[in-house]
Amino acid sequence: MKTRRISNIYPMQKLLFVGCCIILSFIYPWQFSYFAVLPLCLVLAFVDHCFLSYSKKVFLGMIVFILFIFLFKLILVKGEHVILDLKFFQITSEAIHAGLVQTAPLITLIATILLFFETTEIEDLMISLQKHKVSHVVTYVALSTLQLIPDMAKKSKVIMQAQQARGIETEGSVWKRLGAFFPSLGPLIISAITDIEDRSITLEVRGFASENEKTTLKDVKKDKLSIILTPVLLVLFVALIGLRFVI
Repeated sequence: MKTRRISNIYPMQKLLFVGCCIILSFIYPWQFSYFAVLPLCLVLAFVDHCFLSYSKKVFLGMIVFILFIFLFKLILVKGEHVILDLKFFQITSEAIHAGLVQTAPLITLIATILLFFETTEIEDLMISLQKHKVSHVVTYVALSTLQLIPDMAKKSKVIMQAQQARGIETEGSVWKRLGAFFPSLGPLIISAITDIEDRSITLEVRGFASENEKTTLKDVKKDKLSIILTPVLLVLFVALIGLRFVI
């Protein structure tokens, strides 16, 4: 069995890494995000044996967010040094630089947050937050919010499979898929409302509203690497900030 070293790190240390990278991306030039943070996250994903799934998500995130903003800058920003003249608009070096500067923090945000959730179980994150005295109400709201989209996707898939079993066409052209999708919204919404009621009853029965100390079946502990990682990250973070202002 492959050892996933990054996944075994305590969630709060990984959150500290994410926070440090995001702050540094606003302090350092755009090269820091593109040539330091992004390659580092790809290497960490490779070490954790999740490179393919992680790289696909990063690539999709870059297409959806980064490419749109970058193209927007290329069209709007004018400059003196024209690289390519497309008649209806000109691509200048100033526009490319503006696009790189504007998208650099987003690159860091996408790369680090996707790596965090790729290597961290949501359950472990919630348990570690509770250990740091975060309210159980806050952790439950965060957990249910993060699980909402995957749960809805699974239920939608089940409903579509049920429609296929009844002979309804759910594959083919876009119009056929839309025609099969919209009727499934009714059962999907009803099941979501039913789940909310069931969860509220379950939480009440288990004493969720009680102010007594909460217990968990799973215990998340810090390993030696996680203990060492906190001072190392803080020292490196302070050193990089100091280096930036010295240069």
